[in-house]
Amino acid sequence: AGVVKRVKFLQQDLFETDIREASVVALYLLPQLNRKLRPKLLSDLRPGTRVASHDFDMGDWHPDRVIYVRGSEYEHTVFYWVIPANVNGAWQMSGPSPTGERRYLLRIQQQYQEVRGTVSAEGEAILISNATLTGDHLRFTVTTGIQGEEVRMSFDGRVSGDAMRGSVEVQGGTMAGRFDWSAQRDGRNPAETRQQ
Repeated sequence: AGVVKRVKFLQQDLFETDIREASVVALYLLPQLNRKLRPKLLSDLRPGTRVASHDFDMGDWHPDRVIYVRGSEYEHTVFYWVIPANVNGAWQMSGPSPTGERRYLLRIQQQYQEVRGTVSAEGEAILISNATLTGDHLRFTVTTGIQGEEVRMSFDGRVSGDAMRGSVEVQGGTMAGRFDWSAQRDGRNPAETRQQ
């Protein structure tokens, strides 16, 4: 027996319709309507919800993928996004260090699914690299030198509201291995919403 999927078609004002339960949103709207709808998609849909748009993009919200489909008359373009979790702001992070668990400050700047930021401890801020955010799944790398040896920490975690947790793979140095890490959004610095 297969899994029963429920599909619902509604003829309603798309700016007033409750879309919070959607897991996939398919659009065939002109670019100005896509851009006008963008804030609703980002605020109402759960992280991980998929959005596909036929032929028209969402302006400066770059798609996660672009697929070209050959048609009988012309080639169709399908733009694909995964709704990102809100990770913007300052996070108090607990993770490994040579002397045991240590507190870090993770600062993230977010524009849609694109993230950048720093990790700092005791005043030293290190840029994160290779950052990706897909739905509620955040990955990033921190590379530092400890006592002259390069240490690479690859963080992989899940976001749930104002909390994150996951594992970090440490390569190099005396503490190579896999460890748990967690982070809590800093309440002193209220998180801004994803840029819309």
